[in-house]
Amino acid sequence: MRGSAMPTEGGFTLVELLAVLAVIGMAGAAVALTLPGDEAMLVREAERFGARLVRAQEEAILGTRAIEVTATGDGYGFARQQFGRWEPLTERPFGNVLWEEGTRAQLPRGRAQATFRFDPVGLASAQSLVLARDDATMRVSVDSAGKVTVDAPR
Repeated sequence: MRGSAMPTEGGFTLVELLAVLAVIGMAGAAVALTLPGDEAMLVREAERFGARLVRAQEEAILGTRAIEVTATGDGYGFARQQFGRWEPLTERPFGNVLWEEGTRAQLPRGRAQATFRFDPVGLASAQSLVLARDDATMRVSVDSAGKVTVDAPR
């Protein structure tokens, strides 16, 4: 009898296909879990705004001139007091910043903006601003001593 080897056919078995689909599914789930959600984006936005407020306070102290940060529904900008009037700051790291898409600033009732002002020794006018994204909210506050805090409202 001659070699009765069965001819082999190319292709994948059902077990191999299921194993590949399982690996692809786990990789997709891992990617989906690491994508920033709306709440993580809001936290990042609030922390970035808080850090910029701290930088504005430092600039007021180092430059010995009052610095004002004005937040609106669209974003925020910086100004320096110069001989009794406010001049916009445009050089880095200052300049106008837009809120990320989907982030809303909840402004004080009946006002079109919230103003944070730091004097040349770092003291501030107490002010807070709530940022919202879907159902999540974060509060960025400055007390009269100039301390900036970022936290979820109670």
